[in-house]
Amino acid sequence: MAVLGGMLGILAAVAVIVMTFVFIYKPTMAAPLLVLVGMVLARPNIWGEQYSMVSIGFFGLAAGIALVQDKGGFLFDRREFRGVRSPLLWVSAAYIWLLLRVSSQGLDSTSQTVNGLVAAAACLVSVVFVVGEKKRRDYLIKGFIFAVLLVSSSYVVTAAFWAAFGVGSGVVGHMFIGNWPAPQPVYFPFTTTVASQPVLGMILPRFVGFAREPGWMAMYSAVAFFLMPLAGWHRKFFKLVVLVGLLGTLSTAGFGILVVCLALRFTFSRKSKSDIGAVLRLAFGVGFVVFAIWAAFNAPILGFDAKGAQNGISLSERTAATNMGVWAFQHDPFSGGLAADKVGAVNLVAAVAAYGLPFSVAMGLATTAPILRHKNRRVLIPIVTVVFLTLLMSQPSLDSSWAFALVIIAAAAAIDPAAPPMKKAPPKAKTGQLPSHYQHPAAEKALKASALSD
Repeated sequence: MAVLGGMLGILAAVAVIVMTFVFIYKPTMAAPLLVLVGMVLARPNIWGEQYSMVSIGFFGLAAGIALVQDKGGFLFDRREFRGVRSPLLWVSAAYIWLLLRVSSQGLDSTSQTVNGLVAAAACLVSVVFVVGEKKRRDYLIKGFIFAVLLVSSSYVVTAAFWAAFGVGSGVVGHMFIGNWPAPQPVYFPFTTTVASQPVLGMILPRFVGFAREPGWMAMYSAVAFFLMPLAGWHRKFFKLVVLVGLLGTLSTAGFGILVVCLALRFTFSRKSKSDIGAVLRLAFGVGFVVFAIWAAFNAPILGFDAKGAQNGISLSERTAATNMGVWAFQHDPFSGGLAADKVGAVNLVAAVAAYGLPFSVAMGLATTAPILRHKNRRVLIPIVTVVFLTLLMSQPSLDSSWAFALVIIAAAAAIDPAAPPMKKAPPKAKTGQLPSHYQHPAAEKALKASALSD
């Protein structure tokens, strides 16, 4: 603990120095950096359970700087703003429903709901203002991708260290992560993990990155994977590092969602040049989606069937909570009728039993509404689907502010995505390697014409 505490102190000092230089020499980068600092302090991330209220200060400062830089205005046009603002509106509607529900049923969770609303609003409002200007937007998008790459690179180094010296070696300290009751090990160089899972006879710690649970980190990795082309990051090595990090989470839902969204991207990422091409792409895409769903259930280690064999308790608990949500949808959809601590609102379906159907619908729309009127919805579909399916299947939406912030960032990134890389032209042959009549065709024609005239 002492070693890790010293490392965190050094990192905090370095962060203060970096922020000072940024404010002086690169003011456009200041607000995005403050948002990224707030990210790790917000739910559902690594220190969100302890410092969620502290993150409000960082988000508020970032929003204030953005407003000053934009002279109190907003740089999106009205059509573009709809997709960016919709997650904020629908998340606010979900919390308003919760306030109405707790007041009508006389529950004692009003203050908790208000705190959640304030934290979510601060995060989402800040991101909306920061992405309003293109340079700030690019810094925030690339900063998030870089954060995912950084922690994923650490996991790659850790995995190589384990391969050489044994799984579990290289512990540099322990840290409280999320709401886990005991400190969790941190491995060289700075890989955070929680719990463990048997894989091929080994007990592997689960990579958690800057999230509070592996499932969230799997979602962040998938979002970063699909954001990279929009930000102009096309190197396959970067994508490979992110994918290794995703696999390191050992998240069944994360793996299955990535495979399904890859199929969706193939199907909807671009328009076909002809009607026949569109039909063929759609037919092949549907087949790809079906195969992706089959792979999500039957893949070794990370498939749902393998999850049931390796960690049946976790899967059975989620299944029971989901079944309770289905029951509530059929019998008492609006009030739900069951407390969250008894059911566990582990996903949007289970949340019907915990908070009522309007809450689940509003939170679902907070992730999907941006694609309805977006001018580049095709490139937005895979990212939005990653977040939606994660909340639908495996993670709670309540107080998960950064999940919805990613939807806003993705909607902003899709407004003006980076151009795809140009294909390399075929190499030109050297002049000396060609016959003379190819080197100087005009001169050859002139010589032939003069010879005929003579």
